[in-house]
Amino acid sequence: MTDYQLTDYQAAKKSLTSTLHKIEQALLSLEEKQRAGKNLKAQITLSKERIKALKLALYLIEKELIRSQKNL
Repeated sequence: MTDYQLTDYQAAKKSLTSTLHKIEQALLSLEEKQRAGKNLKAQITLSKERIKALKLALYLIEKELIRSQKNL
């Protein structure tokens, strides 16, 4: 397995947090459009799955950051 530096985890966390926020905003927009009558079920499902995956990745990164700080 690749060894990553603390800064790599911090940069990944920042990037994924930004992406998560953008997808959450897009999901709100998609849901509004669906309420207005457009069929966007597939895009909404995909966005929800991406949000779930990003939250999992962020959780694991945070867990690794905590573990790394304990080892300092």
